[in-house]
Amino acid sequence: MIKTTGTFTVQGYYGSGHTPCNVICAKSIDGGTWYAVEGSVNVNCTWKEINLGVNVEELDDIDAFTWPDGINSEEELEAAVED
Repeated sequence: MIKTTGTFTVQGYYGSGHTPCNVICAKSIDGGTWYAVEGSVNVNCTWKEINLGVNVEELDDIDAFTWPDGINSEEELEAAVED
């Protein structure tokens, strides 16, 4: 089980077409940040800072998992990470 210390959402983008998206994030107590593009089943963790305008393709992931129902809110991400 991973304990989170807070959640936030930033606008960012992905892909070569710079598709706009909301990036839902949850900070963990070890300093990593778990994140998911809104609506995605993919949840990733990075040591990098995630700020407004982030290109999620450029984040170096250190861990990942899938969440069958997709992540659509900060509360869903927090529940998935802490599950």
